[in-house]
Amino acid sequence: MNLKHKIRGQVFGSLKAGTIDIHFGYGYAINDGGGLRRVNRELVPEDCRFPNTYIWITLSNGNVVLIEKMNEEDIELHNRDT
Repeated sequence: MNLKHKIRGQVFGSLKAGTIDIHFGYGYAINDGGGLRRVNRELVPEDCRFPNTYIWITLSNGNVVLIEKMNEEDIELHNRDT
């Protein structure tokens, strides 16, 4: 079974060469605090590599398959929810 989920995230920064650390899944139910996850830099579009950039993360069976920058409307909704 292929389970896909789209969750919000925020770029934390690059703490190791070739990778970007992302704050995953904060503000969701029991996972309210979320957590940091290190991903390969090649998975992150260039316009999403700056700290504090709000992003959408698509997971498939727990693996990151797509990262997209949030649009202004999504960011406003996100800030209202947190």
